[in-house]
Amino acid sequence: MCQRYKVSPVGVDPVSPVLINTPARTRTWNTGFRKPLFYPLELQGREPHYNIPPVWSKLGQACYRARPLSAFVAFVKFVAKNFPPFSFFHFVPTIHLAQFIHNRMGSDYTVKANRGDQKLWWGLGVGAGLVTGAHFLRRWVAERRLPALIKARASAGVALITGASSGIGATYAEYLAQAGYDLILVARRRERLETLAESLRTRTGIMVEVLPADLSLPEEVARVAERIEGLPALDFLINNAGYGRGGDFSASDVDAQLDMAHVHLDAPLRLTRAALPGMLARERGAVVNVASLIAFYPLPGSATYSATKDALVTFTRSLHQELLGSGVRVQALCPGFVRTEFHKTADMALTEVPRFAWLSADQVVAHSLRDLAADAVISVPGLGYAVLAGISGLLPPIVFDGVGKAYQALRRPKVQEGGFGGFSRRKYESLAQAVGEMRVIFRRRAQVRQAMQLLDPAFRERLMLTVTQVNGCRYCAQAHARMALEGGLSQEEIEDLLSGVTDACPADEMKALLYAQHWADTGGAPSEAARATLLECYGAERTEAIEMILRMIQVGNLSGNTFDYFLYRLSGGRWGQ
Repeated sequence: MCQRYKVSPVGVDPVSPVLINTPARTRTWNTGFRKPLFYPLELQGREPHYNIPPVWSKLGQACYRARPLSAFVAFVKFVAKNFPPFSFFHFVPTIHLAQFIHNRMGSDYTVKANRGDQKLWWGLGVGAGLVTGAHFLRRWVAERRLPALIKARASAGVALITGASSGIGATYAEYLAQAGYDLILVARRRERLETLAESLRTRTGIMVEVLPADLSLPEEVARVAERIEGLPALDFLINNAGYGRGGDFSASDVDAQLDMAHVHLDAPLRLTRAALPGMLARERGAVVNVASLIAFYPLPGSATYSATKDALVTFTRSLHQELLGSGVRVQALCPGFVRTEFHKTADMALTEVPRFAWLSADQVVAHSLRDLAADAVISVPGLGYAVLAGISGLLPPIVFDGVGKAYQALRRPKVQEGGFGGFSRRKYESLAQAVGEMRVIFRRRAQVRQAMQLLDPAFRERLMLTVTQVNGCRYCAQAHARMALEGGLSQEEIEDLLSGVTDACPADEMKALLYAQHWADTGGAPSEAARATLLECYGAERTEAIEMILRMIQVGNLSGNTFDYFLYRLSGGRWGQ
């Protein structure tokens, strides 16, 4: 069993745990394992500063106290980040992990009986550590050989950008022009290219060449590749050209799908092959292949697009390993939703994507260049998208099936009657609107309690049922119908109120109920005349109480309807009505 005892930061007898010179402040150590290589120096009866620097002592203590696997991962990250040339020391925590496994393999831990097993585990630990260290050391040496990504303006070379007429391609052109690179802009639309080129020449003074080409045609790709081979120095190649086609593959034009595959795969492969010999000879250069987050999450309606982007990411990863240490960088840029013309031309129904999910082209390009400077092979702009890309390999297939079904619901047309014909009830249009209204209720909770006391229960329930009828929240209708029965209302009156009929209500509450209907119809912004009538009839205090009750029930109505709307969209109109 593990023994726990307190020891001094100064020292302790390693044989018998007797406190030596124990100050007032003590630490607790776990001594359940046999002594590993990174045994805390205090438990070895030695002064830390006589042996190794304090940072290594603290790291050793952390490795000792943590679980061995976590300690191994922590140590690998620590050394790789702070001391890359010494990465071969990874065998130290690997041995620690091997000892832990060995201790758990048998109940009797004696040196004589298990000497052969000890040698085996130590050998495995040293071997795994050396392999890991060699990998990090190789990466460190390769990164040291990389030239500066953005050079001095006077010595900047040439950058070729495909799909440069708009969106991410045009933004790359802006960034590289500001850095002093001469540009070759490739796209189908000559007019747009000429406009962009003239603007860049005027503002930055660089040389800009316009090269119109349709990269879905092999002869056009060959023409651009020939231009690349004829350049004396090409420092940047941005393979950005691409487009999407929405719709099921079974109903698509196969020639159109093949044209898209040529643009996404054939063109980047040919242009990259044409650019690499010159880059390798000069030991500098960068190739960016613009893929998509959809490479990690294949979705219905984009079978060819997802497949080509996934292949482009795999191609870039393999090429990165081939070029390691050559001075040439490659990157696969995988953005999520970006505010460009792409989704309009792709005919994708993305009106329901929340605003916070969209990135600007400036954000995407700036993130790409930062990652390229760090020699990151995969660049995913946006923290949320980076997390999605990181966990994609850990998710089971059932998760991808669920995402696909949800996306199918977003893609379904809203034309047929009786089916997925549109959500008609009022709901929150944004998270900010919902948070704002709830914040108002929270800040005025004292007034809400006062209103609940000022109005009798039956009157309150009539107001709430009236507003609920206008907004159509099924949850509030059920809850307040039950509360109204407890408050003394009859079943017939409740049914009338939920149908919008107020004739059977008390005469002194009629004006308030009509005002409640008007207040809900206008979304909480009644006319001055209606409010003046309410003030004249009920006075300022009761009017304020009535409006507070109306606002409170509206928050409940819209919250319930918003939840129904999510169910409605996810299920393609089958739930939430």
